[in-house]
Amino acid sequence: MRFFSRLTICLLPALLTACATFQEPSVNPPENSKLALRLDASGEQVFRCIHDMKGWFWHFETPNAYLFNPETGQAVAKHGYRFSFVHNDGSKIASSRITGIAQGDGKNLPNALFSVTSPASHGTFLGVRYIQRLNAKGGIPQTKCTPARQGQLNKIPFEAQFIFWR
Repeated sequence: MRFFSRLTICLLPALLTACATFQEPSVNPPENSKLALRLDASGEQVFRCIHDMKGWFWHFETPNAYLFNPETGQAVAKHGYRFSFVHNDGSKIASSRITGIAQGDGKNLPNALFSVTSPASHGTFLGVRYIQRLNAKGGIPQTKCTPARQGQLNKIPFEAQFIFWR
């Protein structure tokens, strides 16, 4: 018993150091990225109540939001199906890969970094490789998915900043 106590005391500093150096996955783009565009979003996250072997839950379906120029307040892009972004100039990008996501609070969408998987061929989104979602308010269901809600959609309002990086 005394051996284990001494071993624990010897290993405790190493364990504490390992815990202290744990870092959340980064939601920042690579250092060589260049800012392309910063837009404010307002819309909803759409969920459907479903059941599987683990139980009842809200399954994410799609975002549905408009993105606004923060200086003019004018809607300049649409955010929708398959995490796509379509700019008013016709350029379009999509992402299906989350590169990094911060710990959430259960009420607001967490900060996240997405990699573009379908790049634009022209326009404002040409060359964009990463999309950051920051400072979101809302977007997470607060009601329980139950058998009485099976198949129902739940549209949760949200606002966030989206930053596009080349």
